[in-house]
Amino acid sequence: MHVVRTHKGADDKAYRCVYEQEDPQVKVGINLSKDLMVIVDEALKSNRTTIGPHVLLPSEQLLFLFTLIDRKIFNPKWKPYIPDFKQDFEHFCINTGGRAVIDDL
Repeated sequence: MHVVRTHKGADDKAYRCVYEQEDPQVKVGINLSKDLMVIVDEALKSNRTTIGPHVLLPSEQLLFLFTLIDRKIFNPKWKPYIPDFKQDFEHFCINTGGRAVIDDL
């Protein structure tokens, strides 16, 4: 079993995308930035990149490697191969905040 945690707190946008704030009526609430979905997307990409070598099928890893080598040697304009993680995971569990977040994901 592998667990991946990506820390994006060093980026100011990531650090300020969800925070506690007082409103004009002096009530404390949670403020969600418009950049939240961009930050979530970056964190998910980083997590997939980190955990990929541990969970991807060897065939997916080879396809990725061959495509990477082909792009470096022959044609850098070729699209990179995106591994199919659906073959390697039985379930995904994503903690979301609502319908808009689910739709964006």
